[in-house]
Amino acid sequence: MRSVMAVLALSYMWGGSVQAGPTHSATEVAYVSDVSGHVVALVQGRPTLLDALDVVADQTRIDLQANSELRLCHSRTHQVFNLKGPLTGMIEQGGVTIENGKRAVASIGSCTGPTASIVPGGFVARGVPARR
Repeated sequence: MRSVMAVLALSYMWGGSVQAGPTHSATEVAYVSDVSGHVVALVQGRPTLLDALDVVADQTRIDLQANSELRLCHSRTHQVFNLKGPLTGMIEQGGVTIENGKRAVASIGSCTGPTASIVPGGFVARGVPARR
């Protein structure tokens, strides 16, 4: 019950500050759709475990350990990348480069970046058309 009250209070406080449109900054180029196993990103010189819905910045180095998988939506190219470990790569504005310098091949299908809700207290949904 307390968690519901906390969410409602935060929604009320932040309700007026949410704006419609893309929510990524100039350096954010992708977000994690799904991850299994251990996928480490080097963020500002510190290793960080990636999880679903994490945002990934340009020039982020990723390390997929053995038996790990990463599904990534590249917001700039609107492509989906499925990566399987062990693998080391770099996420850049133009796509994903793997350790041997080759470009990773995108999966079939496309994706879009997340957008903010236009309704105060609303929630963010991907792949759902907005109702007006």
